[in-house]
Amino acid sequence: MGSIQLPNGDTRLYYQDRNNGSIIEVVISNAFTIGVYETSAVLVPSSQVRSNSPVAVSLVADGDTFLQVHTFFFSPENILSQYYWETGVGIQGGADCTTCVTSKGFVGVAGSQMLYAMATSATSPPTLRVGFVSAGSPNTISEAVNSGSGWSVASLSS
Repeated sequence: MGSIQLPNGDTRLYYQDRNNGSIIEVVISNAFTIGVYETSAVLVPSSQVRSNSPVAVSLVADGDTFLQVHTFFFSPENILSQYYWETGVGIQGGADCTTCVTSKGFVGVAGSQMLYAMATSATSPPTLRVGFVSAGSPNTISEAVNSGSGWSVASLSS
């Protein structure tokens, strides 16, 4: 499960539905103490998500404006995968998304639950970082990074 808080306080929750395997986005108007449930919808179809996949999300904002929401998960083939929402563009994702990390074919260790995502708007363009256990380096953490010129991957070394 992953979550973000938008600059206006709205909350988004992302999780894998245990009944059908899809990734769901839940929209809540603010913190639970003062906000209310607004809606939920399938963000990623179950055919694109590994059963029991971890979910990680990150937010790219510019001051009070949110620009992008990135959702990361593993495909049934253990490919590190991504869907994202971008202001003025809408939802991008799936096998045909050339700007998504999915297109790079980075393979995670089967069954791994380790996945994290970070984004920073302090750089222009923003930098996205996604940590996972790579099948190519299973004894350490690897990180996929996109600082505007495409995705690359490196493993943590001691």
